Amino acid sequence: MVEKIAVASQKGGPGKTTTTVNLGAGLALSGARVLVVDIEPQAQAGIALGHRLSENDLGMSLGWKLQAAAQGVSTSLRDIVLDCSHLLAHRTGGGRLCLLASEQATMANAQHILHAAGKERVHVLRTLLEELEDDFDYAVFDTPPAVQALNGVALAAADYALTVCLPKHATVEGAVTMRQTIRHVGTHTNGLPGPKYLGALLNMSTPLREWSIEEIEVRNLLVDTGLAPFVTDIRQDTRISRSYSSGMPAVLGFARHAPGKQYASFLQEVLDRMDLPEEEWTVAPSADEMIEAAEAKKIAKEMTVV
Repeated sequence: MVEKIAVASQKGGPGKTTTTVNLGAGLALSGARVLVVDIEPQAQAGIALGHRLSENDLGMSLGWKLQAAAQGVSTSLRDIVLDCSHLLAHRTGGGRLCLLASEQATMANAQHILHAAGKERVHVLRTLLEELEDDFDYAVFDTPPAVQALNGVALAAADYALTVCLPKHATVEGAVTMRQTIRHVGTHTNGLPGPKYLGALLNMSTPLREWSIEEIEVRNLLVDTGLAPFVTDIRQDTRISRSYSSGMPAVLGFARHAPGKQYASFLQEVLDRMDLPEEEWTVAPSADEMIEAAEAKKIAKEMTVV
């Protein structure tokens, strides 16, 4: 059975794509068979895994398949699965890493058709993925902003969902809205079960000593609004953007460095939360608590020196 995880946010820009591909690559690195599903018209997940569909390859776009399914035409995903397992070469215990790629024009047309179809076709991705149940252990979805019908299709297909924030107030507001959307998927999808909300990842963060007032306030809000922030946050690091450009996720390309270790730690938290009830999750402390603990540690160290 494929366990399907959607990475979602209300607006673009917080780092959904890098989160998606590093989750997928991390799972594959651990030995799992993983399918990254690019549902974003900008097709960035494919680029992050080294695939950019050209005009001659449009038949390989997930957008074509969604268009057909949304219009009631029988179709299959098997012929468009792209194998990216070469990225795991020379890595002990690696599993399988594959991609369902996107392309802007075909996905935009799918968005239009799905929007017109409404609830009647919200199940199309879930149905299409059923034929791959025996081929993969996990599927990780890179989704478009919540205002799009494609986002609803992705959430309706997912078993789990998480959201991503930056150290900016606006992204917290969007995360709160997304959490509510995730928890009410069933009311907008003809009764399909909604995904389990897993929490919020803080992306492009800074070390405590460099926190701005806004980052302190955001960290506090993540806790106070019940977004269940992950203990691990992903630090701002040029190696992550370089990884995107090179088509090699940071969890693979920089496995022994800070970005790779952070994504690996985040992945373990995701897996733990998938298995545990929410009341047993370990949630990140607030910024105020972290600052207080750091100050107490500093005082204790000074007293030891004296």
